[in-house]
Amino acid sequence: MHSLNELATALEQPSKPFSQWQPQHCGELPIIINQQGEWLYGGSKITRIAMVKLFASVLCKEQDTFYLKTPIEKIAITVHDAPFIIVNWRFEMTEQGQVLCCVDNLQRTWLVTCEQPLVVQDYQGNDVPYLQLPYGCSARVSRSVFYQWAEIAQADKQGYFIQSAGQRFYLNV
Repeated sequence: MHSLNELATALEQPSKPFSQWQPQHCGELPIIINQQGEWLYGGSKITRIAMVKLFASVLCKEQDTFYLKTPIEKIAITVHDAPFIIVNWRFEMTEQGQVLCCVDNLQRTWLVTCEQPLVVQDYQGNDVPYLQLPYGCSARVSRSVFYQWAEIAQADKQGYFIQSAGQRFYLNV
């Protein structure tokens, strides 16, 4: 059995030192991440997953703008909702208890923890959970995953919740 820190390290994507990078804003690229989490360039879908993963690895949000940020460039792009979608999940047992592992549409795994909490936000008039990710990014929980969670959710006076890493994360406002 692993500790929560060991599991997080095993799943961790190579992290970029965004706080150390202070490039000048270089304009905008015609890249759009639509509401389905698809990346488009000039209206055409980017189909090379390796290219999308590369762009995603340098994506950050500063103030209310999303950027592709490198040590020498910071280029704005358009994101219609959240840049990523949670499409699958599983529980992993750790020394700290059961941890919810969420898989996004780029097949990256994220842990639901105090550092990466689930928060409920409005999406098209409905309250929907989002997973808060590093560098100001987030991933909207897909409808199918939300319904699966609804089946296993526990309830208390505050509402329905999923427990992960010893914390309760509510699925309603």
